[in-house]
Amino acid sequence: MKKILFAFLSCCTLHTAVAQSFSGTVFLDGDANGKQDAAETGLPGVKVSDGLSVTVTDKAGRFRLPGHARARFVFITTPAGYRTTKEFYIHTDSSRTTYDFGLQASGKAVGEKARFVRLADTETTQFNSWMTEAKEYARNENADFMIHTGDICYEKGMAFHAQHVNTRTMGLPVYYCIGNHDLVKGPYGEALYESLFGPVFYSFEAGPAHFIVTPMRYGDYQPSYTLEDVVKWLKNDLAKADPAKPVIVFNHDLLTYDTLFAVRAGNDSINLNEHNLKAWIYGHWHINFARTHGNTGIRSLCAAPPPDGGIDNSASNFDVVDIDKNGISLVQRRYTYVENLLTLVSPTVNGTAFDQDKMMVSVNAYHTASPVKAVHFRMFDKKGNLVKELPLQQRTDWNWGAAAAVPVAGKNDVYTATVEATLGTGRTLFTRDTFRLAKTASPAVKSAEWPEVLQNAQRTGAAHLAGTGTLSLKWTANIGGNIWKSSPICAEGKIFVGTIDDEGNHHHYITALDAATGRLLWRFTAGNSIKHSMSYSEGIILATDAEGVTYALETATGKVRWKHQGHQQSLPGYNSGGVAEKGVYYTGAGHNLQALDIRTGGVKWTNRDWTGGEGTPAAMALRNGQLITGSNWSHLYAHDAATGRVQWKRNDEGIRFRSGTPAFFDDKLYVHGINKLHVLEPATGKTIDSIPVTAELKTMTAPLVTAQYIITCTASGGMIAFDKHTKAQVWQFVPGEALFYTAPYTSPSSATIESTPLLAGNHLLVGASDGFVYVVDLASGKMLRRIAVGAPVFADMAVYNGMLYVADFSGNVNAYITQSAQSTTKPAEE
Repeated sequence: MKKILFAFLSCCTLHTAVAQSFSGTVFLDGDANGKQDAAETGLPGVKVSDGLSVTVTDKAGRFRLPGHARARFVFITTPAGYRTTKEFYIHTDSSRTTYDFGLQASGKAVGEKARFVRLADTETTQFNSWMTEAKEYARNENADFMIHTGDICYEKGMAFHAQHVNTRTMGLPVYYCIGNHDLVKGPYGEALYESLFGPVFYSFEAGPAHFIVTPMRYGDYQPSYTLEDVVKWLKNDLAKADPAKPVIVFNHDLLTYDTLFAVRAGNDSINLNEHNLKAWIYGHWHINFARTHGNTGIRSLCAAPPPDGGIDNSASNFDVVDIDKNGISLVQRRYTYVENLLTLVSPTVNGTAFDQDKMMVSVNAYHTASPVKAVHFRMFDKKGNLVKELPLQQRTDWNWGAAAAVPVAGKNDVYTATVEATLGTGRTLFTRDTFRLAKTASPAVKSAEWPEVLQNAQRTGAAHLAGTGTLSLKWTANIGGNIWKSSPICAEGKIFVGTIDDEGNHHHYITALDAATGRLLWRFTAGNSIKHSMSYSEGIILATDAEGVTYALETATGKVRWKHQGHQQSLPGYNSGGVAEKGVYYTGAGHNLQALDIRTGGVKWTNRDWTGGEGTPAAMALRNGQLITGSNWSHLYAHDAATGRVQWKRNDEGIRFRSGTPAFFDDKLYVHGINKLHVLEPATGKTIDSIPVTAELKTMTAPLVTAQYIITCTASGGMIAFDKHTKAQVWQFVPGEALFYTAPYTSPSSATIESTPLLAGNHLLVGASDGFVYVVDLASGKMLRRIAVGAPVFADMAVYNGMLYVADFSGNVNAYITQSAQSTTKPAEE
């Protein structure tokens, strides 16, 4: 079949070796048969192209194009408010006399906004629920079109998508970009793509905007198109476009990290900044990332794949983009595979959170295919009487909440809470729980500060909690943005947490909360996402955002002590965790890896020994003047912390495929490869021992080593304990299925743990991607207790002054105290 197809394409190429002109009509196709009947009128003002020239239909809808020697398509710029009844393109054929395009009104007014669903880097030949979710979301939320920004992927992937993800199956116009893995073997690299999806560069309009699809500049096989082709067509296309319309470009990759969006080809070029360019939407990197390019107002937006986790452990998603006359007005991530999630965080049987005398109601609710539009809370006494009813306010894309005055009640009276969440489709989700209207007293325990992720620079993660068989909720606070890998940092009686905003909606915060009550003390808005953990040192909170900007904030006020722009000038974005010690903050990656003076922000050294690879969501580890860091798909590096010079590097045995944090135990360095846990000699990097792990060590966790066990967390098989001496597997704890997927290329079915377990006596405390926090017996791996938080827990947890602090993806920070740490509870008062 493939040989026949390529022979046909070769024939078409021969037919068009000599330029021929093209003519036809664009008309209103009332019966959608693709033919212009007598009563069907032509449509004027529609742009038509042969891949080089662009013309506009006359009053009767007629057009004529001069053609060119390598023309393979005639295609139209579908105008806003219309849909084509067939394809928007027609393959050229020397035997064809006319090229006619039928249009019908889409039923949507040409308004001030366009909404589209974007898919990226799906790389699959398997049908899964993300496809249905994208289709249903587009229908439920009235999207104008759907676009795939490339890497469809290879021959089988392209055939699969052409069959299952198209305008007919998805119920709205579906457009495609060509990616590097879509350039495959054939007469020329894009031959198969063209046979399935049409031209590799074209334009269309929706709402107030002019959308342009441009091709990947390189790939697995050589394309026949050149940059010269693209530049010439772009010039002609934009010359016929309304200059008042915002221009949105789709491509498989980002054109530039800088501010000048110029496409150059030899002596020819076009500066898109001069043509009202407002956004560049791309994929390729398998990451969730957004930025604004200087003062131009041009925004770029990348997305991880919807079927599986991103290369840097970004969440599986499709994104939804709203466009107005100024460009992107709103971006929403729809995290795939989440169905009918509704979790009451407070009040529950696990405890009731209070803000002084007001009860805190917190609910996590999510459904991929239809957003939650409203959440209502009701409270009933033991006789079934309704004593409180209130609508909740949306705080993040997952969390809803309110503070409520509570009725006078007897000591420890039991109540019932019900929650109803209404989806955009009108369907209602329901849950209920019983709770005691009682405040949980604060523990009298005092402990050391928790200034780093996993408490210290060595990343040992030992918690000092007793009696962890029972955890009771003390308080919950939502900080207004999603929390990815930012572990709570605990110092000076405060909790510090960072949020991500990979959409450009200005929700990237560094927030300080009162450790005893959860009360907001201050909030600082960073320039981009705070993806990983921060560090505390001598009254300063240190954090680096996804664009490589480091902030030093005063812990008391949130005031900026200093800000440092690193050397980051290209992708990938920065998402590792830095480390502070002895007055120095180590942060960045590649040539952006630097040692900064904590007092002044001055640069002590800059790494010049390596660059490249992908972003890794691992935190650096530091011990005895040795800094361990690295880059995913590249190497693990050991640096002299005083000078920055590389001491050794490793990329073998799966070590280069590494998302996890290295950790020092017993004068050894423990580090994950993709499918082995390695024990290395710190001085040389040589392997002392290794343990094969079948469930893939692609998670953002560090190994945990105890007196008896080595414990690892996996992408698909939960948590595994090995005997420290024999290396034999002792037990495996498997949580529930992940709510959505983050570990690279992980998809259903996967029981993922992305949060490093903490050792607490003879128990392990661990948060999982299924939306639960678990207490697990250290010796047996058996679950002793679990608490539903209703969102994945990616950030490593923290322990401070007798409380366990859990930051989850919904933006909630929850404080739990152990049964032994708390004294007594007292009833709530009016």
